[in-house]
Amino acid sequence: MGRSTFAIIFFLFGSVSVYGQKCALTVLNELRQPVTHILLFDGISRKATSLSGVFEINCAADSLDLIAEGYDSYGLNVRKGNFPDTIILFHSSKAIDEVTITKERLLYFDIGYLPPLKGVQIVTGTSSIIQLEKHGGAKSSANPRELFAKIPGLNIWESDGAGIQMGVGGRGLSPNRAANFNMRQNGYDISADALGYPESYYTPPLEALQSVEIIRGSASLQYGTQFGGLMNFVFKDPNPNSKLDLTFRNTVGNMGYYGNFTRISGTNKRWSYQAYYQLKTGNGWRPNNNFTQHQGFAQFSYQLNEKQRVRLEYTKMYYLAQQPGGLTDKQFEDDPMQSNRTRNWFSVDWNILALHYDFQINKSLLFNFRSFGMISERNALGFLGKINQADPMGDRDLIHGTFKNAGAEARLMKQYEVGQSRGGLLLGARFYKGQTTGIQGLASDGSDADFTYNHPDSPENSAYDFPSLNTALFAENIFFLGPKWTVNTGFRLDYIKSAANGSYKQYVIHEFTLDTLAIKTHEESNSLSRIVPLAGFGSAYKISKRTSIYTNFCMNYRAVNFSDIRVVNPNVIVDSAIRDEYGSTTELGWRGFLGKYFYIDVAGFYIFYGNKIGIAPYEAKKIRTNIGDARNMGVEFFTEFDILKMVSDSSKCGLSTFINFSYINSMYIRSREANYVGNSVEYVSPIILRSGIKFRTEKFQVQVQGSYNAEQYSDASNAYIPSGDAVIGLVPEYFVFDLSTRYTINKNFQLEGGINNLTNEIYFSRRATAYPGPGILPSDGRYFYLTLQIQCNTK
Repeated sequence: MGRSTFAIIFFLFGSVSVYGQKCALTVLNELRQPVTHILLFDGISRKATSLSGVFEINCAADSLDLIAEGYDSYGLNVRKGNFPDTIILFHSSKAIDEVTITKERLLYFDIGYLPPLKGVQIVTGTSSIIQLEKHGGAKSSANPRELFAKIPGLNIWESDGAGIQMGVGGRGLSPNRAANFNMRQNGYDISADALGYPESYYTPPLEALQSVEIIRGSASLQYGTQFGGLMNFVFKDPNPNSKLDLTFRNTVGNMGYYGNFTRISGTNKRWSYQAYYQLKTGNGWRPNNNFTQHQGFAQFSYQLNEKQRVRLEYTKMYYLAQQPGGLTDKQFEDDPMQSNRTRNWFSVDWNILALHYDFQINKSLLFNFRSFGMISERNALGFLGKINQADPMGDRDLIHGTFKNAGAEARLMKQYEVGQSRGGLLLGARFYKGQTTGIQGLASDGSDADFTYNHPDSPENSAYDFPSLNTALFAENIFFLGPKWTVNTGFRLDYIKSAANGSYKQYVIHEFTLDTLAIKTHEESNSLSRIVPLAGFGSAYKISKRTSIYTNFCMNYRAVNFSDIRVVNPNVIVDSAIRDEYGSTTELGWRGFLGKYFYIDVAGFYIFYGNKIGIAPYEAKKIRTNIGDARNMGVEFFTEFDILKMVSDSSKCGLSTFINFSYINSMYIRSREANYVGNSVEYVSPIILRSGIKFRTEKFQVQVQGSYNAEQYSDASNAYIPSGDAVIGLVPEYFVFDLSTRYTINKNFQLEGGINNLTNEIYFSRRATAYPGPGILPSDGRYFYLTLQIQCNTK
């Protein structure tokens, strides 16, 4: 056989081989969400992408035409086999205008709001999405001032400089461990007990996140009953175009801070995976403030077919922190860095397992099932006495809590058409069962983190089980009445059962010798069941191509925490007859673009809060009880615009500035104590202002922002003069500046650096009644950090 004949055969064989090869192509929209059900090539054959937006094409093709309903058409002519790995489709102007606005805004800014229909959720009213890829700030230490700088109305407790725990409250709600938000991660619960003890001891690393979603208003009913709505941490997706993608981040800072974040991810055929490990350790701003945190996460996803996908996730977090205790006002004035507690410790061990199943039944019907479970614990060890008392160096108090819960949610989203109008209907059900235990007794008289009871079989104070059960049905519907008007309604029906079973001890002490004369053990078994119906509705109307007005009403409910009632705290007593809280939220707003690079969102809101639980003086002590009925009303204003883009649309640089302003007027309108009527609600800062300016090029960005909080009260009596133990009193105003920079060297290397609390402001945002106080908890002083990121991948 001659060389020419061999060459012809080889060419034909090679051509057939190339022609038969399949190449993977990922199709996403401008929000980086998968696009399914598209028309390929000649516009005749319809092919559905997988749930992750991936489909196979012929590598030998030299052109590609994609048509997807609601998106601009896409055409591409290339050399054979030279297709890009990923294609981005943009919603057409005929599609939902909120999505178009979101696209434009996310293109230049790091914050936007969610489209009305997203996966198996309906989003209406006040919603926000923080895009972490474009976001600056201290990601390793997770500075919440910077993370939530563009979310109006958020009050933040800034007593944890390392970002281990997050204290955030919105529109005058308590920031205590974000308990007034429904806290979720990738759509499932992460708090200790969603209804019985809804406090969050765990916060995902910002370095692992794609975005943070906040949904308030009637759409939040699909997630729970909380007054604050939903806060959902959304993790980055695995790299769809690489079998191995590696991200390695090292952060160093003053106060002995070191942080490491290592993440791997990839996709191989139908499998995709990701895993990360994070370490944070440091000495803290004050003495006796050492901490070490370990976090890990693993996710495995398998594409069953073009329409079905399953995903398994596991989260692990452990941290140990020494707590320097609180300060009196005099101590804070003399030296805010001092510490009078050397033997106080706190530890948390968090474990969450979750399973997701997605089924795209057809282009208009999507089903999602998620199940999740938790086995976690926390330990608080030390001297609980008033901060104006010296530590007697005897046996320490130990409060040990365990959290075991399991739940499942099923959601079905149906998009439909009625005549010339269309809509979306979401139906869902939830089952949740929790088991919380609380034990309080005496532990060793040492100084180390020894979380062992002296008498584990007979603790000195109390031992309780707090089982809880919740089942719920919910429905949400949105209807598009022509191109300008949308109407949505929501309904939720909850069955809640909570109980407390256990015992506590009461000691009879001699008045003069302080000897123990008798010990009485009280057995208790309480159970409370209730059915709670909640409803909400809203509407939005486009008054121009890029602006709209919206309104929302939503009912709210918060079950009482039995686990709070039997904690012995010498600083505060708890009313054993404490009752559930209830209320509603109403809002009216206007938002949109004035031009292409000028965005404004202004809203007014009114929150009615019945049976508000708070702290008040009571017979020379403090009591936690139902103070009465309260109302919070106010105005939120946010604007962001890019000065350079407004001057020159073709500019490769940007100079954007934002203003985030909130005015909140809070007041008790009814109370058993007549003196409290007309008083401000505790921990409501009437004025919150955050503003900043950012300059950016293709590789470099620098941002400076300021955060201001007006003075606020820490109890319902509005005590201006602080108590001797510093548990109640005024929280003065403060103004803090933060500087952050980022430089992208190339596709593999990136540098980040900054200074938090640039002017070294001395301030505090919280007076604690117990751990990690009691008393004033000073916020951190000036903090420097530098991060090196290395990223690489293989095809």
